[in-house]
Amino acid sequence: MMDKRSLPTGRRENHLLRLARHLTDRDHDILSLLHTHRVLTTSQITQVAFTSHSRTLQRMRTLTALGVVARFCPRLDRGSAPWHYVLDTHGARVVAADQGRDAERARVRRDRQLAVANSAHLAHRVGVNGFFTSLTGSARASEGRAELGEWLNAADAAEWVDARSRQAWGAGLPQPDGYGHWRQGGRSLAFFLEWDTGSETHRQLTAKLERYVAFAGSATVPVPWVLFVFPSGRREANAGSALSRVPGVRQVPVATACLPDAAAPDEAVWRPLGTGGDRVRLAKLATAGAVAWG
Repeated sequence: MMDKRSLPTGRRENHLLRLARHLTDRDHDILSLLHTHRVLTTSQITQVAFTSHSRTLQRMRTLTALGVVARFCPRLDRGSAPWHYVLDTHGARVVAADQGRDAERARVRRDRQLAVANSAHLAHRVGVNGFFTSLTGSARASEGRAELGEWLNAADAAEWVDARSRQAWGAGLPQPDGYGHWRQGGRSLAFFLEWDTGSETHRQLTAKLERYVAFAGSATVPVPWVLFVFPSGRREANAGSALSRVPGVRQVPVATACLPDAAAPDEAVWRPLGTGGDRVRLAKLATAGAVAWG
């Protein structure tokens, strides 16, 4: 059977027209997220788009059969991993058409798909994306009382920083893992995310914060909160101690958290750096020293 990717142009266009009859608005949203964030797991897609794991599996199986997404399970030393989904060629063409770009030129290279699957940074990327899909899930469950107003990947977050700094691009500017804007209960909080997997030294972590301090001195806007998420309470305590000694740290609002599997980022898991009090909810950080903006 001929691969639809190798069909002549006219027949490919007809195939995309046939695809359009099968794709829902929700499908288009999922494809857009995969285009921006590269990879999402079954549970993450459930958080942003569905109400049950089984419905997610069923729909993603259909999208895989249609050739708009591809899936893989990374190898684990223990247990089994969930399905991980990436955009496939027909999905890339659908996204291009949605964005008003030339769908014929849009394609996904198989070697790059495999690179995502085998990347040493896969767990980090999935962790970062899971932070934001968890917030999206919390907003969906809030029935309008909370909203993740913005969610930028690392590349777009870096551009956000560059556009608001008087320094030249790459001149010691921070490179966040993501940027978000959370609204809840009348409070508005802009933040950068630093997702730690425990592989970096304390010196590498403090160097990251030093770049945020430098950014604070050149920024044309108030600096958002910098949220460090650590894989364990012990790692958080030790790293937090090192971060609190960074010169000029008071110029930047910083909070740390350790997120157990059952905890969501909007819950009372955040401790502003340098304080020993109770942990607070994400929205409450907006009243703990940060200046939020639209």
